[in-house]
Amino acid sequence: MTANRLKLNADKTELIWAGTRHSVDSLLHGRGPVLTLGVETIDVADAVRVLGVLFTPDLALDKHTSAVGAKLLPAAPTATCTPFT
Repeated sequence: MTANRLKLNADKTELIWAGTRHSVDSLLHGRGPVLTLGVETIDVADAVRVLGVLFTPDLALDKHTSAVGAKLLPAAPTATCTPFT
């Protein structure tokens, strides 16, 4: 990265191990391995947001749909639907 004059922002960098629930659980054993880049250590995250989509280690979308639903719920009572005639 130094050849391209790029810097790693450790505050914004997240690590996720993806796979089946069984394989991720056997790999992590609690918190699991971490990634060390130079002097920065990147810990494993429970979920990672990429381009607005929330990914979990098993690549399920349950956390993403919950987050989107929570944002849409306050707007739901004000929305009105008219029956199709």
